[in-house]
Order: sequence, then structure tokens, then C-alpha cells
Amino acid sequence: MDSEFSVQLQTQAYGVLSSKDVHPMETLFSHLFSPQEPQRSQAYSLLHCCRKHFPDLLFIKLFYVIRQGPSADIRARSALVLRFVLCDLWPKLSLNAQINMKNNFLVSLQEECSLPSLRILCAIASEMASEISGVGNEWPEFIEFLLKSFQSDSERFQLSALWVLAFLPKVYRPVACKALAPSIEPIHLAFLSALNSENADIQVATFSAVVSLIHLFSNSSGRNWFHDLLRGMMVGLFNLLSRLKEDYARGALKELIMLVMEEPQLLKPYLNELVLDMLKIAESEQVTEGTKVFVHKFLLTIAEASDLALTMRGLPYQTLVRLLTVPMKLLLCINDDNACYNKESDQGANVGKTDLGIAYLTKISTALGEKTMTPIAFELFLEYMDASDWKKRHAGINMLAVIAKECSGEMVLMKNCLEQVTSVILKSFQDPHSRVCCAAFNFMQLPITLIEAMQILHHLRIVPALVTALDRHSIPRVKEQAASAILHLIKKLPSDGLRMHTDLDTILSKLQKEPQGHAVGNTT
Repeated sequence: MDSEFSVQLQTQAYGVLSSKDVHPMETLFSHLFSPQEPQRSQAYSLLHCCRKHFPDLLFIKLFYVIRQGPSADIRARSALVLRFVLCDLWPKLSLNAQINMKNNFLVSLQEECSLPSLRILCAIASEMASEISGVGNEWPEFIEFLLKSFQSDSERFQLSALWVLAFLPKVYRPVACKALAPSIEPIHLAFLSALNSENADIQVATFSAVVSLIHLFSNSSGRNWFHDLLRGMMVGLFNLLSRLKEDYARGALKELIMLVMEEPQLLKPYLNELVLDMLKIAESEQVTEGTKVFVHKFLLTIAEASDLALTMRGLPYQTLVRLLTVPMKLLLCINDDNACYNKESDQGANVGKTDLGIAYLTKISTALGEKTMTPIAFELFLEYMDASDWKKRHAGINMLAVIAKECSGEMVLMKNCLEQVTSVILKSFQDPHSRVCCAAFNFMQLPITLIEAMQILHHLRIVPALVTALDRHSIPRVKEQAASAILHLIKKLPSDGLRMHTDLDTILSKLQKEPQGHAVGNTT
């Protein structure tokens, strides 16, 4: 069958690959990564022609540019192209080319001095190992390289082995675990030592390596290898923070988040200690907000893991109180300015923090369930609503609004809860700060069981309190919210309930006179 590529294009491809000058490859890369057409399409055609007709030459040329390219940019682009074509290219290589490339890659991992280039080479070596395994072949020298590098005195050798493991494709990890199982003890010792290294690159790379080989340590009978490594990871994380290596600490936190996502069941015996460690970081005044974001994501990931829900409910009461305090602090990140009373107001960066706090509360309440969550949330609600800081009172109402969506049934049944919530919310209608008043008015309009129970049992208290608030407030936005809450309540009340309000006509007249122009309609 004739080739889909013309003789002219094949000649051009051979010329680029056989040239001793790197310039033709630079031109190819610039076109491949260009947003402009038709250069990019023509470059892709040339690359595919190289892959089909000259796979050995293409592999050798790309690898040569990765090692010897004149600039970091061209070396990085060569690596990206090699990773792009690797899965199709490897099976097409001749046996001699495969043997040659395997040997050269292992040598390059030991000789490369540039850490950025070494990192790229490690990623390609990992994918090569996966491709070799995928076609039913073995690469014993690769495993030998890893074992020797783990135990080497050279930090660069250690780092290359750790990065190789960090980049292992998931499909190859079981194969690597099986091959490394006979050497689990020296690997375990090497990892513990690396987690305590003064070299931050080695520390974080070890986090990634542990996650990649997690089944090596969790599936082994006898000694609990994973316990030691998890403790070592947490000690390593605090070590990075104490040395003010927060960029590296964030990398370590990313790997811990990945561990929770992939193997949550392994963390059940250690969940309380993990949560307490993360809370210590979240509560620290020395840790930056950027790092705390990753701590929040870690705790959120735990809350989202269904495998951990039952274990979370069994955490000590004080741990759960502290866990709930973290999103409460995020709800405090609000501004006090006149623009906030505008419907179109944008709080900027604070919106992200408060939104995260709300998402946090939602996930935790779902994970803990009504019976566990309700008493904790109720205790915090009363504490925050009794605070002198308006932001805390505002956060208390917002927290109750979120939690009640999941826990309304339990709140209605809990002794004194409904009565106390009603009294606190009514008091908030007259709060000295308008933001708190608006939060209370908005709360009363939520379509949840708790509000329905409050309306049925306490509407004779709620309606007059709302009318008084409507008369008291002068800010148009606040008056609008109060009027909206009254209208919402009147519409929800059954006719028997409405007849109990002898001053209903007066109330409706007030609503019609409001400047926002509410349409009352038929409320009976």
C-alpha cells in the first residue's frame, strides 16, 4: 500500500533527522507549538511522517536534542514531543534501537546535571518502562538502577530514582511494586531517610514515590511499613514548614491529597492524627494563606471520601469542633463597605474564601451526618452569635443556613434548639450591623424544614419582629430584604395562620409603600 506521505515529505523528514545541525529540529518545534496555521498542520504532517518511516532516527534525534540541545527551551520541547510520540513509537523501533535507547536512558539518568532536564528524563524513562511492560517485555536494568540509586550516597542519584517513581503511569505501578517487593526493607529505610533529608527536592519527591508505590507498602504482610512512612511524611511536612520551604510544603500537601483520593481506606487508623496535624497547620499564624489553601483542600478531600465518613463520625468531639472552626474562619473573610448592600457587589478575593468556607461546611455536614453534626454546629452557632465582632455573628447565621440544609430534621427534634435558634434570629433582625440583619432576613427565606417549623410554631413572634425591623432600618437594601422576608412568610402561612394576624392589612400596606415596589398579590 502506498504511503500517505509524499516522497518529497519523506525526503524532507529524512533530511531533518539525519542533519548534524539542530536548527531543522528547532524550526520543526517552533512550528509544532505555533498557534498559526498552516505552519502547525504542516509540522504535524512532517512529525507523523518521521514517526512512520524513520522511527529509529526520530527517537535517537529527539533524545539527542534533549541531552545536547543549545537551550533549555528546545530541550524541553524535544522532551514534550518525545512523550507525545512515545506510545506509538516504541513498538516500531528495531530491537537494536530499543536496547540502545534503554541503555542510553539509564546512563543519562546518572550523568545529567541539570535538575530541570533530569526531571524530564525521569518522566520519559517512567513512560518507557510502562511501554516496555505493555508489550510483554521486561527491563530488569531499570529496576536495578532504581535499587542502586535509592541506596546511593549521591543526592542526584537518589533524586533521579525518586522522580522516576513519581512519574510512573498508574498502569505500570503494580508491575513496579511486584518487581521491587523482594527489596521492600532497604527501599523502606531509604524512603524514611529521604523524608528526613535536608534537600527539599528529595523530600517532596519521596512523597510522590510513596504514593506511587503505596501498594508495595500496604499489601505486604507482617510489619506495618505504611505506618512508618505516613508518620515520616507528616514529620517531613512540618520540617519543610519550619524551614520556611512553603513552596515545597505545598507540593507535599498535593501528594497527601492524592493519597486520600486514591487510597482513603488506608488512612482510617490514622485519621484523627492526620486531621489534628492539618488543623495545627491551619491554625498556625506563621503559615501563609497560600499554604493553608492546600490544607483546606486536604480536609475537604477527607470530607468527600465516602470510605472515611464512618471513621470521621467517630473522631473525638473536640477534634470535630476544631474541624468545623476552620471553615468558620473562612466565613469571617468579608468586607464592610457600602457596596456590599448592592445586589451586584463583588467581594473580590474574599468571595473565594467565603465560598470555600460554605463548600467546606456542606461537605463536612454531609460526611458527619445529622446526629453528629447538629450538636457541634448548634454549640458553635450560639458561641458566634454571642460575639461582639459583627463578622462572627454574620458567620454564625451563614453557618446555620448551610448546616440546616443537611440537619434540619435533627435540629427540629433536638431539645431547645428550635426555640433558641428562633430567639437568636429574631434578635438579629435588630442587630447593630446591617450585614447581620440582611443575613437573618435571607435566612428566613430558605426552603428548609427548620424554617418551616419556625414559621408554623413561632410566626406570631416572627412577623411583628420583621415589621419592626422594616420600620427601624433606613438602608434601602436592608429594608428590601426585610420586606422580602415578610412577604415570603405571609405567602407560606396557611389561611388559619393568616387570620391570627389582626394587623395583616397594615402590614400589606407597608409592603406596598416600600420603594423597591414589591408586588404583594393574593396572599390568602
